[in-house]
Amino acid sequence: GWVDVRTKRRRDKRWECECRFVSPGGKCSSWISAASAEGYVSRELAFSAGILLGRELAARYAVLTPVETTTYQ
Repeated sequence: GWVDVRTKRRRDKRWECECRFVSPGGKCSSWISAASAEGYVSRELAFSAGILLGRELAARYAVLTPVETTTYQ
């Protein structure tokens, strides 16, 4: 599988990030915010946070049974 990461610049010039895990079979988790309330000072920091959270999602997904993966979010 892989992790999708998307970043967006806010009006206050800070960055936010979301990520999701896509399984090898193509099933996707929901987009999950990786941003703190303050946001990130750079796109690179936001992207790094998204990668770290995405890795956590992938690790969680790997231990779920096939039945649980259909309701995973």
